[in-house]
Amino acid sequence: MSAAPELLALLQEAGALRPGSTRFRSGLRSDGWIEKGEVMRDPARLDRVAAWQAQAIATQFPGTTLLVGAPACGAVLTAFVARHLGLPVAFVTLEPAPAWHRMHVPGPQHRAVYVDDLICTGEGARTAAAFLRAQGLTVLGVSAWISRTALAGERLHTLAPPPFQTWTPHEAAPAGPPLHVGVRE
Repeated sequence: MSAAPELLALLQEAGALRPGSTRFRSGLRSDGWIEKGEVMRDPARLDRVAAWQAQAIATQFPGTTLLVGAPACGAVLTAFVARHLGLPVAFVTLEPAPAWHRMHVPGPQHRAVYVDDLICTGEGARTAAAFLRAQGLTVLGVSAWISRTALAGERLHTLAPPPFQTWTPHEAAPAGPPLHVGVRE
């Protein structure tokens, strides 16, 4: 069963869906954005989404032996998802250059899935996956709640489609000044 209707309903109920003309830090534009903090700061709500994501990973990426996330929100989410799967976690810092966070540096024998919440441009997910491969891990794919990009070159599984449209800076978008500026989704 798809988690899409449940996730979108949860985001709506939490007040995380922010409609209106939006300009992201990346330069992309949209008719709305998602405030993941509305889910991340509520452990019960986050655990519901983590359970859906864990189920999707078990189905879509069988044989996973490690979940990887980025520090901050990505680390919290990855730990919640890993608890449902009984898997270890590791964290990749992406700036200034990709590196393992010191808490756990896994060996190359792992079959990893990169766990994310919202993917806007895909740059971070692609950078993390490339780093994992360079470290000798087998990257099974990327799991995210929602992605605004197809993440070319990576196997991507999302829980739901994006609830808002996205435009590049060169495409025609709704007229008028943006309501939300400098958003990082």
